[in-house]
Order: sequence, then structure tokens, then C-alpha cells
Amino acid sequence: MEADRIYFKDNPWPEGHPIKEFEWSAKEVDGDVWFDLHLKSADYYSERDIEDDEDVDYPSSWDAPNVWGNYHACTLSSNKWHNGGFRVCAKADYSPEFLDGLELLVDPDPDAHEDWDDFAFHIYLLGHDAAARHRIRFDRIDGTDRFRITWLGAIALAYVGDHEFKHEFSAQVSSAPLPSLPETNPVGATTP
Repeated sequence: MEADRIYFKDNPWPEGHPIKEFEWSAKEVDGDVWFDLHLKSADYYSERDIEDDEDVDYPSSWDAPNVWGNYHACTLSSNKWHNGGFRVCAKADYSPEFLDGLELLVDPDPDAHEDWDDFAFHIYLLGHDAAARHRIRFDRIDGTDRFRITWLGAIALAYVGDHEFKHEFSAQVSSAPLPSLPETNPVGATTP
């Protein structure tokens, strides 16, 4: 897996897609640190155009380049459409040393949610689909407060009514700065 790319297993672009935007932020919730991640890919066709053969009967929309082209790019985010995010640790534990090598599971059992709006992340892939079973690993770059982030997960094509998390994605970010926590004033309000 090359850095700064996202891959969708068995889609028409096995070489993956460049990551166009990546944001990593932290917030404090009831004495704990929570992270938000926001990733946007470049357009699916940005590096290689695929001539769509209209005579081919693709097994599913996942396999059809023209369907991917209709939706342009992927956005996978915990904060674009709703206030999601995921718990990382107690505020007292938050440090580069603590995060180095930390691997978190987020929404490992999608069936445990009654409402898919409760997932930590939402995804726009081939429409507004669903993402769960996230495995996110943080590896510190020696001598810095920057991290390599490896992110794996599963996708259900919910937009077309397929609620089975049978598609896999993987992404790697080569160097992201450790986010600082927003400071709070004496009355507890967060300062921007």
C-alpha cells in the first residue's frame, strides 16, 4: 500500500486513488480525548481514465467504472455531515508516546447500532453509503510529533439498498501532525 492513497478492494482502480484532503483533529469530551478524521480522495478518474464498455454486463455497481465516474470522489469523514468521532483515551494519557503504535477499532460490529446515523464515520462513495469495522493505527515518525496513519474498514453500498459490509477499503497517510486539544477558559467554554 502506497502512502497518501486510498484503495477500494476489487474496484476498477486496483492502484487506488490519491488522497486530496486529510484532516485530523482532537477534542475533549467529558475528560476524554476524541478524534475526528476527514479524508477526501481525488476524482476516481484523476490518474487513469477507464473507457466504459457498454456491452459489458457488470456484476454490480462496485465493478462498473461509469458508476464510479458518476460520483466523482470519495469523502470519508467523522465530522462533515454529523458530530461523530471516536474515543481515544483519557485526557491525562494523551501524548505522542501513548499514541505511538496505538491501534483503535471503531464500530467493529455494525449490527450493534440500531441507527446507522450513530456510526462514527459517514461515507460518500457511490452515493451516501455506510462505513464500519474501522481499524486505525497511529505510528509516530521518529523524532517528531507527526504520525503515519493506516486506516482499514468495510463499506456497505447503502445508497442502493445493500446493507452488507462486504467491500473493503484501506488508506495510508504518510505524515500527519498530532493535533492539540483546544484550550478551555476558566468557565469551561472551549476557545476557538
